[in-house]
Amino acid sequence: MHTFTIEGFCDWCQTPSFVTKHEYIDGKCHHSCEKCLSFAVMDVRQFNLAEIEFRAKSLAQS
Repeated sequence: MHTFTIEGFCDWCQTPSFVTKHEYIDGKCHHSCEKCLSFAVMDVRQFNLAEIEFRAKSLAQS
């Protein structure tokens, strides 16, 4: 469940709105409005999965 209680700018469409926070595995975060929520969730998930895979490969090579 996502709550849109933060006033700010959506990092995907750049419009001022109430936004929700999305956290990346590397510690960074972005915010999305309700309109961009489904894309933002997919985008963050794909990044996090790729980052996990990259880290696993890096550990296997060392």
